[in-house]
Amino acid sequence: MSDPRIQQWASLRQHPEETWQGGLVRIPAWLSEEGKRPYRPWAALWAARQSGVIHLGPPVPEHEASQAMVLDALLEYGLHASLGRYRPGRIEVADAALAEFLRGELGATGIEVAVVERLDLHEIVLAHMDADFNQGKPRVPGPLEGSGVTVERMRAFAEAAAAFYRAAPWRHLTDVDLIHIEAPQGPSELRVAVVLGMKGTLRGMAFYETAKDYYEFRRMASHAEESSGKIPLFWQVCFNSIESISEGDADLWMEHSLETAGDQAYPVLLRYGSDMSLRRAGRDELTHAEAWLRALAATSEAEIDSGRWHKDVVTHDGPTRVTLAIPDLLKPPSPSMWIKRGLSPDPRSAERVMADIGRFLAQNPPATEQELRATLEQRFTGSSLDELSTPPSTPMEQAQDLCYQAFATFGRRRLQLARQALEIWPDCADAWGILAEHAATVESQLECYAQGVAAGERALGHEAFEQHRGHFWSVIETRPYMRARFGLARTFETHGRLEEAVVHYQELLELNPGDHLGVRYLLAPRLMQMGRDRDAARLLQQYDDPSPTWTYSRALIAFRLSGRSAAAERELRAALRSNPQVPRFLLSDEEPRLPDSFTPGSVEEAVVCAHELKPAFAATDGAQAWLAEAAAKRDRELRARQREQLRKKRRRGKR
Repeated sequence: MSDPRIQQWASLRQHPEETWQGGLVRIPAWLSEEGKRPYRPWAALWAARQSGVIHLGPPVPEHEASQAMVLDALLEYGLHASLGRYRPGRIEVADAALAEFLRGELGATGIEVAVVERLDLHEIVLAHMDADFNQGKPRVPGPLEGSGVTVERMRAFAEAAAAFYRAAPWRHLTDVDLIHIEAPQGPSELRVAVVLGMKGTLRGMAFYETAKDYYEFRRMASHAEESSGKIPLFWQVCFNSIESISEGDADLWMEHSLETAGDQAYPVLLRYGSDMSLRRAGRDELTHAEAWLRALAATSEAEIDSGRWHKDVVTHDGPTRVTLAIPDLLKPPSPSMWIKRGLSPDPRSAERVMADIGRFLAQNPPATEQELRATLEQRFTGSSLDELSTPPSTPMEQAQDLCYQAFATFGRRRLQLARQALEIWPDCADAWGILAEHAATVESQLECYAQGVAAGERALGHEAFEQHRGHFWSVIETRPYMRARFGLARTFETHGRLEEAVVHYQELLELNPGDHLGVRYLLAPRLMQMGRDRDAARLLQQYDDPSPTWTYSRALIAFRLSGRSAAAERELRAALRSNPQVPRFLLSDEEPRLPDSFTPGSVEEAVVCAHELKPAFAATDGAQAWLAEAAAKRDRELRARQREQLRKKRRRGKR
């Protein structure tokens, strides 16, 4: 007994019928230290079978965990007054080496030390800890809970997932490119798939039973009110950091050194039921997913563009041939078919009709205004994007028409059409813009937009800039250039190059003060963010705009120029009237997902407004506190009015 506490403990009363279970456990939570990777700490855990009392020692990194920690926690457990101050009759551990160590230390205490296969009390305690740390979220089943799944089968899946992640197929495919898995035929719930990650958020793959399930899932994600209400079940392989996956997955990867493609690339394959219940893959699902991941990792752009391709891969169960197809590349859907699927064409595609009208009128100029109206009504009223009255004839027109078709389609097909357009006419600015939208890196995105700007300048010529300055957008041929330059400026801004972005924004507004692209909503906040308050004030005076981005910008510039003045208070009251929900998002640290569209006064509008203005408010000393006070005051006044209205209503009811 080298530790004097052992002798002290040996003198305490013994409960022969009591059993304690102990050992080292990995805590189901992550700790972060500045400058170091997050880690799962270890601690000594003791639990009593009869009394139910538990004791957890201090958490330490794995390399500091030791048998001595277990003994130290045991003595604290046995000697602490609040834990009982007694000796159990039996101690159970799951590690033979630990048992031998404890027998040597506790030999004279009269306690039996036994080795058992599993520590059921530990499992219960860790399950409760897991539930607490996960704040009531559904438990994620362990990776080995699937039928027939072994560590080696998971190792093969990990290798396939790592190859898939390194290949980054989301550079070439969007979540609209529905892949049909033609061979080998896997489980019925995994027959079609999409690659996730083009927009830089969740990366991986999602699997569905049918194409109909996939489109219904998309509708539910974007337009819940138009869906059937029942979520189609789906499978998903997603990649994340080790601290973001379940403890079971993290333990498997660490204990067995499974392969990963990086710190953010730990893969998890789960089935999400229609009630969002979770299930792990069994042997069959896991092996098929492994084959498909390996096949996509080895797929080239040329194979994707062919629409159907074969890849020979070797899985845990041996060699197999995978056949994949993208029907939308083999037989491209019409714009009306995309609409039936719940995907509306890009608004830019509507310009195809305008271009068609322009070509027809150039060849058939009307003699009178009355004849013009009659022609437009007879030939073009109700015309669809699928039909053209006057087909394009020059390379420039043909290339631009391919871009209009690209705007009316989705996924890989859009990129294919843009590349075809550049083969016909290298100075097609919209085609360069589409390539930029699909670019895999910031550098290539900037390069494509810059190419688009240069192409637009060459296509328009110097005279067009002088002739149409001030009403640039009204000339349809200028719009591809405007879009490319706007995209270039937006990319500069998104990546912190504000000076360059502002130069482009200002030039775009000079070319087209009508601002059909909404440049002013980006320029005003950036000017304030950069401290160019006088320029921002002049811009804000140029437009009588009731939108919340403008009204909150006017309030902010007034505050920046004159503090909590009467003018600033007046502008802020007007801003709160335009959309009172904006402060909720402007003052929050959260970054909600930007909506695809919004209506005036809506929450979605408030999200967009806050997204654009948050950096400018954060860069203004006292602005956030000023806004918070004003919003709180308005809420109090609103509640007071509501209470008064309710009292009046009750008084009228008593008469």
